[in-house]
This record gives sequence, structure tokens and C-alpha cells, in this order.
Amino acid sequence: MDLEDLFKKNFINGDTLDLENRRLGDDGAKVLAQMEQLSQVVKLELGDNEIGDEGVAALADSPHISNVKVLNLKSNKITAEGAKHIACSGHVSNLEQLVMKFNQIGEEGARHLAASENLTSLNTLDLFRNNLGPEGATAIKQASFFKNLNRVRLD
Repeated sequence: MDLEDLFKKNFINGDTLDLENRRLGDDGAKVLAQMEQLSQVVKLELGDNEIGDEGVAALADSPHISNVKVLNLKSNKITAEGAKHIACSGHVSNLEQLVMKFNQIGEEGARHLAASENLTSLNTLDLFRNNLGPEGATAIKQASFFKNLNRVRLD
């Protein structure tokens, strides 16, 4: 898989990288995280890619994601550990929309996101079908750092 070529072919409108359903997996996400071109991306579509916690960790640790405002990670293999990497990342402060529906972050992952001081710009959070349970849903609803959040989708 040539990610340089995929990037060129799927970088749309000068700000959107649409790599949905490309079977990137963790290895592809790690390579993508190292690409300097990622710093041009405002909207990053990575749904349906079999990305797990290792791939999410690489993305969250990448300084190249600092300009991303929309991050779509729907239908991957992300657990509470991956949610924690996103929550703890110092590179997600510009993130306005986070879509993680159809993953497995559970109650623990919801608590990590809810406690994040790095996600204060979020206005949209989609955690549908993540087995959050009542405690996870309550953590999100009561999160003190989500002051701009106006669209929330939970289990």
C-alpha cells in the first residue's frame, strides 16, 4: 500500500483526506501519522479501516494532526486505550468533531474522553454503539471541559 499515492489521490478540496474503507490497519495509520502532508488536513476520514489502539496512538502522538478539526474514526477496532490516547494528546486542541461510532471504547473510554482538557473545542461527539453504559453516558453528559459541545450521540 503506497500511502503517498493514496494521499495524493484522496486529498480533496485542499483540506479533506478521505481514506475511508482502505484497510489501513494500525500499520497504515502509523505511516500516515508520520507524513508531513497530514498537517494540511482539516477533515480526516478514517472510518472502516480496521484501525486499533496502536494506530490511534500513533495518530494522536503525531504533531501533524494539529490542524485537524474533523476526525472520523467510525467502525474501527478502538477500545478504551485508544480513547485514552486521543484524550491525552496535546495535538487535538483544534478538534471540533470527533466521530467514533461503532467501536469498543466502553465506559472507561467515555470517562477518558470526558476528562480530557485537550478536547475543549469539540462541538460534535458521536459515540453511538460503543457500549458506554449508563456510567459512560453520564460521564460524557457531565464533562466539565465540553463547554462547546452541542451535538452528542451516545448508545
